[in-house]
Amino acid sequence: MSCSETGVQLLARLGNRPDISKVEPVLFPEGLKGKDVLELYGSEGCGKTEMLLHIACSLILPKTWRGWNFGGCGASLMFIDTDYKFSILRLVTLLEKKITDFLEQNHQVTFTGNPVTTFNPNSRDVEILIKESLERLNVLQCKSSIQLLATLHSLESSISTNLDICVIMIDSISAFYWLDRCAGGESVTAQEHVMNLIVNILSRLVNDYNLVLFATKSAYFKRKLKESERGDDSACTVEMDHSEFLSRNWSRFVKNRLVLKRDSSNDVQFSINCSSWQKKFTVAESGISFK
Repeated sequence: MSCSETGVQLLARLGNRPDISKVEPVLFPEGLKGKDVLELYGSEGCGKTEMLLHIACSLILPKTWRGWNFGGCGASLMFIDTDYKFSILRLVTLLEKKITDFLEQNHQVTFTGNPVTTFNPNSRDVEILIKESLERLNVLQCKSSIQLLATLHSLESSISTNLDICVIMIDSISAFYWLDRCAGGESVTAQEHVMNLIVNILSRLVNDYNLVLFATKSAYFKRKLKESERGDDSACTVEMDHSEFLSRNWSRFVKNRLVLKRDSSNDVQFSINCSSWQKKFTVAESGISFK
């Protein structure tokens, strides 16, 4: 323990946080684990923010509530909104749909020694459950890379005193790329200076406190491949669809990259590619559905 680390901070680093390994088995069949860094990459309107909200719902819903097993994680998360796209109304809609769907499928539950109990999906209990779930969500907004850096530094005090915080979400990590590039002039080192500092503090938070990081990144550039580099496997597809433009430190920091694309022939159908699999999904008012 360092001389500047308190006992509470030590426990926060070494203590057990809620299990989020099964947060979304369709996307993460091998489960999520602490220190995972996942980048959601894609062009505007391909479902990156919607996917974050979908995952957030499963994270903040409780595992059990008043005897019902909702299958959530009961975890807290930090959602950093740099694109100003976060909508609390959208998140509440997704939570309500997830809860009511569960209750309709399990509208009768038998407790040991008690008669069958019927739960009304339209009752005030749904509203109470949504409010309790939202208490696990912390939303922060940043207008510049400097503000993002300062915000990340300030997170440590919250993370070190709250063992329920398991995830940091950033939407998006590339929001200030053009501003930083202009401010840095012709020097690549100057352009990437703040981004490298952001990666350093994120790396420390993720590794010291065993957190999971989700970050969206917009597809500002398109990679040009030689004919010899082309292929049909999913790993090649990810490489073909991705072009790195942030700092090298960020590229090394990312453990897994998920590339999202919109189906050109269907406005509500999308695909998500990883190095080892591909999934198709649709986005509707009720949320994301995987095919």
